[in-house]
Amino acid sequence: MTIKCPLTRNDFLIALEQNRISLDESRMHEVNYYFNLWGDTMKQNRKCGQYYDFDAYITWMKKQ
Repeated sequence: MTIKCPLTRNDFLIALEQNRISLDESRMHEVNYYFNLWGDTMKQNRKCGQYYDFDAYITWMKKQ
């Protein structure tokens, strides 16, 4: 899934669940960490003129 526009926090959670990654409310510190990291990734990609590769991010998250 290549994303061309930024995800809201809710969109981010939905996208994670669609990719079989569940981060429930009891793990909000993890949700915040991964959401903020994704936001930083998008900022860096914008600087480089790249698309947002959410699939690569999901693959990386599953390895953590």
